[in-house]
Amino acid sequence: MGESRTLLDLLQSYVIRPEHILRHRWSPNQLVLFDNRITQHYAVDNYDRQARRLHRVTVAGDIPVGVESKESYSVEGDASHYTSVAA
Repeated sequence: MGESRTLLDLLQSYVIRPEHILRHRWSPNQLVLFDNRITQHYAVDNYDRQARRLHRVTVAGDIPVGVESKESYSVEGDASHYTSVAA
């Protein structure tokens, strides 16, 4: 497990470099799309006490395949522990 953690830490240190980060300033009625197969998403909780509404969808298409030729699979669950969920 130690080797896995070392590798994940190395990859994470690359992902969070400033030159690889997109900060977006929202405008009313704006829609932003990301391909989560190649994107790591983290929403900073700075909404000035405004509710954050998020709808995630999966677009039909090819199934991503990892480097070991294993197809990806769907994961379902609740991510409310990252930020509060608007009712």
